[in-house]
Amino acid sequence: MADRLPSFFDLAKYGISSDDVVQAYLGCSPAEICESAVIIPVWDAAIFEKHVDSTTPVFEGRTRAVWRMEYHGERLSLIRSGITAAFAGDIVLALGCTPCETLLFSGSVGGLLPTMKIGDFLIAESSVCGEGFSRYLEPEVMPRDCFLDTAMTDASLTSRLARAAQDASRQHSIALHIGTVVSVDSILAQFFRLNHFREHHGCIGVEMETSATFKAANLVGIRAAALLQVSDVIPTKKSLFSGRTEQEMVEKERIKTNVLPKILLETLAANTQ
Repeated sequence: MADRLPSFFDLAKYGISSDDVVQAYLGCSPAEICESAVIIPVWDAAIFEKHVDSTTPVFEGRTRAVWRMEYHGERLSLIRSGITAAFAGDIVLALGCTPCETLLFSGSVGGLLPTMKIGDFLIAESSVCGEGFSRYLEPEVMPRDCFLDTAMTDASLTSRLARAAQDASRQHSIALHIGTVVSVDSILAQFFRLNHFREHHGCIGVEMETSATFKAANLVGIRAAALLQVSDVIPTKKSLFSGRTEQEMVEKERIKTNVLPKILLETLAANTQ
């Protein structure tokens, strides 16, 4: 199996093989991972089950899990990474030791525009680094500070994802936003910085994993894009801590279960045609 991890990681020096990396992070052999994959930080395979032909557990741990899905004759991997840049980033690096070539990331995002509603879709075209994991993806022991650098998605895959999302959004009357997000390491300490991210970097959403996901994917040669769902709208005082109504949360869950998985699946299916 091809190992696309960079040589400066120096894993062989410590007796670590690509098989070891995949087993540690994905709980399986490299050959059990498909060419197309979806990463979700915390959701479960249950939201995909009614949209796919079959779902087979490959590995189930306390935080991480891997499933194999069949959709219209295509095999796809679904991977739960855990929350934060470190968890998601290491999973993407591990995928560099597998056949994975195409990756869609999907999770929650805090909306930074007052016009947003809970449940809306957001496609990240790029992600500003507000996390520390990305520093470890540089070849220098003491790298320059990459804080507030921008990590890009794969343009072609993002365009394909946008087309699928636009079709679904029109059909189900769900707003779709496209733009730049920022990945942060702290939920509590983010708030007083959000105006800066929005005004100086054009960020329309805040979450915790996409910067690391995109930078790691670019490093190991995996095409990556992200479809996010708005879970809170901070400018309207609907945060993770307060302000959200039960009706809003029920509607968000309905969209997440009935619409979002189909967009991801259709995008990856189109990628193989």
